[in-house]
Amino acid sequence: MCITAFIACGNTENNEKEYSGIPSTAHVVAENENYLVFLNDEAIGDSIEGLPPIKQVSLWSYGKIQKSAKKILLSHPHADCSWFSMKHSASIPLDSIPTISKVIILSWNGEPLKLLVEGSPDYRNVQSFIINEDSAQAICLPTNRGFIGMTEEEYLLIMQSYAYYKEGGRYNIIEVYDDMGNRINSMEAKIQ
Repeated sequence: MCITAFIACGNTENNEKEYSGIPSTAHVVAENENYLVFLNDEAIGDSIEGLPPIKQVSLWSYGKIQKSAKKILLSHPHADCSWFSMKHSASIPLDSIPTISKVIILSWNGEPLKLLVEGSPDYRNVQSFIINEDSAQAICLPTNRGFIGMTEEEYLLIMQSYAYYKEGGRYNIIEVYDDMGNRINSMEAKIQ
């Protein structure tokens, strides 16, 4: 497995002839042996209580072997995220993902495309989702600070969250998930 992730801040345009079907304004955010993954800025949503507006983006894949493009999803900045305070991973419709700014390819060479996508609709908490390219659902991970790495042997996702001490202040929670959204282990990094 080769993982390459790009934070979606560039303004690089793809070559429309080479990647037929991908919008010319889309930019590459991840790549492996079989796939290129693109984000395309579609619109800017209304700001939330004075915060900067949230980008609506479309997520695209391009199969290098098949030489074909596919639109995976269109984010919805005003999706109802009341479910986000969950304790376990949950399956949600793709149109419940509010925004995307980071993409990591999880699939191995020759496997169908599987992605970890992340975004921060409130400019504080990072929401993380596992997407299988051909599914209408995503797995929402119950974390709020995002991806920090992978285990070397098992390629498990290492995710970070925070919680609050009763007396005030925050502490970190480090959790490990498989690519199906199952929590394998968890550790609270409390120092008080």
